[in-house]
Amino acid sequence: MIKRLLFFVFLIIPITQKSNSQQIDSSSFRINTRLSFYSFEKSGELLLHIPQNLVYTNLEVTLRINKTPAGSWRGRPGNKLIRIPFAIDQQPARYKIVADISVPGRKKKYTTDVDLIILNHKPNEVKIDRFTGGLVVNKRQFFPFGFYCYSPVFPSLPEEEVVKGFNMISPYQKILPETFKERKAYMDRCAQLGMKVHYNLLSVSGGGGVSSKIDGLTGTQKKERLLNEINAFKDHPALLAWYIADEPNGNNISADSLVKIYNLLKEIDPWHPVSVVFMAPFLSSVRYADALDIVMADPYPVPDLPVSMVGNVTSQLTKEFEGQKPVWIVPQTFGGGEIWKREPTLQEIRSMTYQAIINGARGIQYFVRQGLNLFPKSTGTWNECGRMAVEIAELTPWLLSDEESVPVFSGSPDIIAKSYIHEGRLLILGVNKTNVPVKVSFSIPQSFQGKVKVIFENRLVTMNGGSFSDILSSYGSQAYIIDLKPIKEILKPWPGNLLSDPSFEEISSPGVPAACYARGNGERGATYFLDSREHFEGSHSLRLITPTENGSARIRFFPITVRPGATYLVSVRGKTEKEQGLNNMDKPHFFEISLGDYGTSRFQPENDWGQFVTFVTIPYFKDLPPKTNVILQMPSAGVGWFDMLQVVECADIGKCINPEFSLPGRIY
Repeated sequence: MIKRLLFFVFLIIPITQKSNSQQIDSSSFRINTRLSFYSFEKSGELLLHIPQNLVYTNLEVTLRINKTPAGSWRGRPGNKLIRIPFAIDQQPARYKIVADISVPGRKKKYTTDVDLIILNHKPNEVKIDRFTGGLVVNKRQFFPFGFYCYSPVFPSLPEEEVVKGFNMISPYQKILPETFKERKAYMDRCAQLGMKVHYNLLSVSGGGGVSSKIDGLTGTQKKERLLNEINAFKDHPALLAWYIADEPNGNNISADSLVKIYNLLKEIDPWHPVSVVFMAPFLSSVRYADALDIVMADPYPVPDLPVSMVGNVTSQLTKEFEGQKPVWIVPQTFGGGEIWKREPTLQEIRSMTYQAIINGARGIQYFVRQGLNLFPKSTGTWNECGRMAVEIAELTPWLLSDEESVPVFSGSPDIIAKSYIHEGRLLILGVNKTNVPVKVSFSIPQSFQGKVKVIFENRLVTMNGGSFSDILSSYGSQAYIIDLKPIKEILKPWPGNLLSDPSFEEISSPGVPAACYARGNGERGATYFLDSREHFEGSHSLRLITPTENGSARIRFFPITVRPGATYLVSVRGKTEKEQGLNNMDKPHFFEISLGDYGTSRFQPENDWGQFVTFVTIPYFKDLPPKTNVILQMPSAGVGWFDMLQVVECADIGKCINPEFSLPGRIY
């Protein structure tokens, strides 16, 4: 008994020490940086994890970076996670950031520390936002929504799926020297399309996965191929993350072996996260926490288990890894063989996907896609997945918002609900866990009277006193937007503007510009989506991605009436991102805007919003058509965002260029 007691005392001495009659506790609190690393940022945030017994206690926190004071916080947390800002003026390196915590009036002190990683900026870098669980890609919020597929990747697969709204693929593959060109080909094509790749290293890293094993390789040969593959693609613009192990808890792959692979990979490429996928029991992932940055789980319940399993698994994982590591879910899109007698219905897949997202998943990677109707067999089911891809792209600013929201109640045990706030607009998400329609009453703890937008069905419901009712179909989901305060207008449409929907806010279908036709230029992967992450005015812009030169989609806007002999001013706000795409950084980016066949102007946007203006005079000939169209396209390969497109007739050119028509901007 004495020996056991001495051993216990020996264990706790390093954790709690007495110094000058003060107790120093280094185990109760934990910290980590909000971003997995910093590069170009001038400020950062520390996430301090509060023990439950101190959540409602007044605390005083001071930060030190390598013994230099870096910030402080004082107050009562009220929850288990608080954010403490700090300035970044250090050069790229690894620093120790220490938090000293005290409770006023108590002798006991607390301390905890973590590494602050500052790297040189890379165009293809990918950061994890540990507070929201999202990613930062090309300096923008990114919610990965994609799928597994098989090798060799069919050449048209990426373009077939990117136009539906998917932004990520993850091919199963063997890292063989003779197939390197195949891998580089799909990576290059994805970079052109603006898709990201969750890169599969299973055959030379932690193992597992479909058709991923290479027989006969020694450990040395595996390591050599692993290093070669990392070095080949670590700077590729399509790279999103490294995928190093599939279901290690079910394949007797030790955590220690994966930690070694993780550390080796991070030594070569600290700019990209590392993921591991787990099977049941899913919380065994905790044992592997030091070997990964992203926790993935693949619950496949259909047809023998309830679809609510997906939401339950996600909830467990997000609570366990809150503020530390993002959780991605692998929803089931297969069935009919092995132990799964059928594949899920499109309704079941919708419910599983939204259950995962509402419970905190910040990445969706369906298993598995093989076109055109192999996995899933139902083309309608896969179309439903594409429909959700566009929906989640629209909701990304809310799902990855760091604003504190309000609780929402559904009044039904069969309905999961969550709310999010972004720039004064409240999003309420609800999903039905059951195979029967449910009449539901959503409520928030504040009084609100007015209309609620059911954004994916282009209809309204009425809210009275903070509650509204609706019906969720079997396994259905719904998204509601409430404008808690007016959207700030930076620029109002000009008097006499002839174009409909000048700032792309009339959205009857998510992601799709309303008042226009689209035409192709021979490039099947060119896309035109509304983007809720980037806007100059309102809450959306029109994003064009041109994969190959002169392959832009041509957007022809709703016709306007013009007069022969009259002059028209055409203005648009635009920007680009030269770091995005394949080999586009050193090439000029340009777009063209035309007024019918009467005049075309070419402009070069920059990384910041600029205003671009041209004048077009309609010839004075007989038999000219009374109407024409504004046409927008981006012939150069790359990406462009456009907002506030306007056309006005200029009876007096001098008045048309009067500053009252525009804010200061770049005019060409």
